[in-house]
Amino acid sequence: MSMSAGFSRKTPFHTEEMPLSSGNSRFSPKNLRKRRIIDDDAPKQSLSNPAARKYFQRAKRLRTPKIAGLSLPVSRMIEVLDHKSLQELLQAVVNTHPEVAQTISKIAPRPTLKEAVDLMKLKADDIIAHLPYKCDTESDYSYIRIKPYLTEFLHTLSDFILNLLPPMELNLLHACQTLDVITCLMHNLPNFTNNEFQYTRATAYEQIANLWFIVLAHHNGDDAAEPTEDANALHNVESLIEFAKTLEELDLVKKLEKHNEISHGKFQKVEDYVKAALDAYEQMNRSLNGSGSIFNDLITVDYSNYSISARTSH
Repeated sequence: MSMSAGFSRKTPFHTEEMPLSSGNSRFSPKNLRKRRIIDDDAPKQSLSNPAARKYFQRAKRLRTPKIAGLSLPVSRMIEVLDHKSLQELLQAVVNTHPEVAQTISKIAPRPTLKEAVDLMKLKADDIIAHLPYKCDTESDYSYIRIKPYLTEFLHTLSDFILNLLPPMELNLLHACQTLDVITCLMHNLPNFTNNEFQYTRATAYEQIANLWFIVLAHHNGDDAAEPTEDANALHNVESLIEFAKTLEELDLVKKLEKHNEISHGKFQKVEDYVKAALDAYEQMNRSLNGSGSIFNDLITVDYSNYSISARTSH
């Protein structure tokens, strides 16, 4: 029997049963090229369908450009702030940029009398609100508790008082009304037995009384740099009449008497000045009623050494 029975004498791995390639194989180069052509044409064929084309157009329209977020405009930020938050914001801006303070001072509206009084009363109420409940109101402990609020109150009074001095305030009625409120607020403070408070209050009374005097003297013309000439006598008469009417309208003598009593004599100088001004007005009024010459009577009363009769007698 031959040893090669059942086996073919051909090169190994190259048999007729397992050919390397076949003309009908789907992986032939011809078939692969044809498949690529079909795949490339698929979208075009699908878009030729009206329904498919409408879908792709809609998907394209839904693609929106990317938009980045933005912070609120400054005007809108300010609009939503409450009073306290706005105040804190402005203070922070001034602290960061001190040069802004001058601009704010120029464009900010001048506070009205009511606004100024309301703020000062609010500062005074803060003192009362922070007094301890279970302790003597006038004790040292109570004073220590309210000391920061007392300091803020006094600073507020000082700011508004300086704003009343000429040339900042030219309205005597407005200035006197504000000073009267400030003086009354000082009266209403608790009478702490603490020596520091007693000294602080006495000093405050003296300063307020001095400012009363400065305001009144300015509006009465007593702070003029040069003595009044005869040619300005009529103007001085009119100024004195207006000044006296304001004092009477405010009933200032009675108010100053009360302030002087409560402060233990701190307003005596101001009280005497107002009384003297009203007495001078009464004397001038009587003199004018007794003579038709305004200039003659005014000069005789206020400048006796330079009266017309004294000049003609030489």
